[in-house]
Amino acid sequence: MSIAYTVVNGLLAAGMAWCAYAEFTRFDGIPAQMAKARVPLTWLPTLAAVKVVALAGIVVGFWVPIVGTAAAVGVAMYFVGAIVTHLTARDSNVSGAIFFLLLACAAVTLRVAASAAFGLGVLA
Repeated sequence: MSIAYTVVNGLLAAGMAWCAYAEFTRFDGIPAQMAKARVPLTWLPTLAAVKVVALAGIVVGFWVPIVGTAAAVGVAMYFVGAIVTHLTARDSNVSGAIFFLLLACAAVTLRVAASAAFGLGVLA
């Protein structure tokens, strides 16, 4: 496993852990950000739980690559949805979502590149 893959996935896992914590605890500013994006506060526990599942998938992915790849693809799709939600609500605060989208895309790209380099197939 490459150092880049480990670092990127470690950052993605840490980011999902932080986001889940912030949403579960309604950390400073989170309720205001959700209101600005027109996301009901009742959704916070569910959104945080999704991030916990993503975190688990990313961590398991260090030993079961297809799980990590699926988790990273799921994270990318989640943040595409977050960006669309923010922009639809005319909220331009999408830099965090773009960061995590790019990080998830990097994780998938590194997994595919590592698999191809070792002739293991795309998701092995």
